[in-house]
Amino acid sequence: MKQDIIRRYFWLLDIIYQAGTDGLTYEQISNKWQKNDSLSNGELYPWRTFMNHRNKIRDIFGVDIACNKSYNTYYIADTNDIKNATGFKSWLLDTMTVNNRIDDCAGLKERILLEQNPSGKEYLSTILEAMRDNNMITFDYKPFWGEEERVSNLFHVEPYALKVFKRRWYLLAKYGESPFKIYALDRILNIDIEFEYFKIPPQFSAEAFFNSYFGVIISDDDPQAVKLKVDAFQAKYIRTLPLHHSQKELETTEEYSLFSFFIHTTYDFIQELLSLGENIEVLEPKKLRMEMARLGKAIKRNHS
Repeated sequence: MKQDIIRRYFWLLDIIYQAGTDGLTYEQISNKWQKNDSLSNGELYPWRTFMNHRNKIRDIFGVDIACNKSYNTYYIADTNDIKNATGFKSWLLDTMTVNNRIDDCAGLKERILLEQNPSGKEYLSTILEAMRDNNMITFDYKPFWGEEERVSNLFHVEPYALKVFKRRWYLLAKYGESPFKIYALDRILNIDIEFEYFKIPPQFSAEAFFNSYFGVIISDDDPQAVKLKVDAFQAKYIRTLPLHHSQKELETTEEYSLFSFFIHTTYDFIQELLSLGENIEVLEPKKLRMEMARLGKAIKRNHS
C-alpha cells in the first residue's frame, strides 16, 4: 500500500475524529481536503473517492465512519476504537495525526525538527512481503562485532516480527525449532524471498514476546523484579515517560521516588539506566546493583 494512500486514510480519519460527535458534512470534508494542497492539489474531494476511503478505513483499521442521516454528517461510530488502539494501529494513528497537523501548518515546517526515520528501510518492504505471505527469507549478515570485513553468509529464517528501537528496525526470526534471534535490518545484505513457506503458531504474539524486554536484546534468563531509587527531579521525567510499561511508583517523597519494574535486565536496559547517571540508584536485584557499581568504577577509571 503506497504511503500517499495511507496518508489520505489517516487525514480523513483524523479530521472526522477531531470533529467529535457532531461530525462533518461531506461539503465540510471536501473543503478541508481542498485546502490541504499536499493531498488535493487544490481540487475538491470527489464523492466516489470519499466513499472509497471511508470503506477502506473500516476494512483495514476497523474504524467505522458512520452517517447521521438527520444532519448528513459523518462521525466516528465508536471513538473507543481509536482511544483504545494499541500496538501497530496506535503507532500509525499517532504518527499520521502528527503528520496531518504539520501538513495543516505548512508554513511551520522549517521550525519543526523531527528525528530521522529508522535506519534499515532498504529491505523493509521485502521482509513485510515475506511476513504477509509466510515465506522464508535468506540473507547475508554483517554484524558490528567481530572482524571489520566479516560477513556471515546465508541466514535462512522465518520472519516472525519487526520492531523499531532507537531509530533502527529489527527482525525477530527463527528456523524450525531453533531459538529466536534478532537481526538489525541495517546489517542485512542480499536478501531473497524463498518459495518455502512456514507456519506461525496461532498463539504467537509479538507484543507478548517482547512484553518483559526493554528493547530488542533477548535473553534465556527470566525477567526480574527491579527497584530503582530516583531523585525527585529525575522522577518527574520517568513518571511522565515511563522506562517500561511494567513501571510502578511505589513511594514518593520530597527527595526521591521508588519505582519498580518487572523486566529482563539485558544490556540495552542497563545502558538506559547508565544514561540516567547519578540521578538513580539500583536497589534490587543485588546482581544488577553490583553490575552498575562495576560499570560506574570502569567509567570513573576511564575518566581519571
